[in-house]
Amino acid sequence: MAVTVGQVEQLIEKIAPRSWAEDWDNPGLLVGSSAQKVDTILLSLDATMEVVEEAVSKKAGLIVTHHPLLFKPLKNLRMDNQAAQLPLTLFKHGISLYSAHTNLDQSELSSSLTMAKILELQEVKFLETTASAKLFKIVTFVPEDHVEKVRQALAAEGVGTAITQGEHSAFYSDCFYQSKGEGMFKALPGSDPTVGNIGELTRVPEIRLESVVEEKFLTRAVKALHKSHPYEEPAYDLIPLQNPGKSRGYGAIGYLKEPCSFGELWPSFLAALNNHPKIKVFPTEYNLSTVRLAGDLKKKIRKVAIANGSGSSFVSKAIFNGVDLYITGDLDYHGVLDSLDAGMAIGELGHFFSEIPMIQSLFTYLSQDKTMKGAKIIISERTKNPWHFGN
Repeated sequence: MAVTVGQVEQLIEKIAPRSWAEDWDNPGLLVGSSAQKVDTILLSLDATMEVVEEAVSKKAGLIVTHHPLLFKPLKNLRMDNQAAQLPLTLFKHGISLYSAHTNLDQSELSSSLTMAKILELQEVKFLETTASAKLFKIVTFVPEDHVEKVRQALAAEGVGTAITQGEHSAFYSDCFYQSKGEGMFKALPGSDPTVGNIGELTRVPEIRLESVVEEKFLTRAVKALHKSHPYEEPAYDLIPLQNPGKSRGYGAIGYLKEPCSFGELWPSFLAALNNHPKIKVFPTEYNLSTVRLAGDLKKKIRKVAIANGSGSSFVSKAIFNGVDLYITGDLDYHGVLDSLDAGMAIGELGHFFSEIPMIQSLFTYLSQDKTMKGAKIIISERTKNPWHFGN
């Protein structure tokens, strides 16, 4: 059974809302329609002509990329305009294109967090924290025999899950409080009450059900409340809280379990990228001969910072935090010099290798969701590192 493009959008934005993206960014549905039904979804780091041709050959109705196809408005859709070729080809074959960029970088699917896991970093924090989630208390009043149905519907939309900044918060879900009481109302002409009669004051034993929800889940939670509640007009409160919610941000910073030399750490790290015993990092095995290092290989490494993609803007933060090794996608020349002057070693993976783990994580996330069971989800075989070493 096919799924709609809109369902895929909602699922991705459940963990990476578009509102998280930088002002200069352009995530979201860039080509096509949210109403379009698709049987096959192709995931890729970039939307290149090779990837689009692969989508055509595999009958994929939707391409999901990390990097947006369009950053600047197109002035025309002429056949001789190189910038227009990809969107024209997508339109021709009825393929939609959706991108999640800096919003996905700040999500739990971030490549930086994946690499922190395979390094088994301790006391992991964001290299740059951008915001804390806004929290709301959601309170509703439900007849006793319907309370479990409403509770389950709310929990399925993220209510009561990981609702604090505490280090153990992620290990708790379905956190609710309930208390007994009595609700009352008078149904007026034109209404269709579940219980009681028109024109009479009705008293009903009810449960006050309450929990906490992140703002990004709020709209879906309210929809679930209306759908699961037996009343045609359920009563509920949405109360903004001052409590700080879960933080989000870019990159990762933490400590190795045991300090070791740069020369010892790096080969084992590259090996884990291609073949980790517990975490699938890359969709396939890659030749990592294009990675570059800077710094003394004998240097002892204890504190590590990671920033997938372009890492130049985070160099000063890594230095300020006393990092021994900074792993990133690509770094400008002067950023490398500044790092070495500060005694910080550099591991430059290349933009592609630092971000392709995010596509693997996205594949796992989408594939495991029950709403996607009707779709075939595949990772592009044509998304690849554009660089190679010349002789």
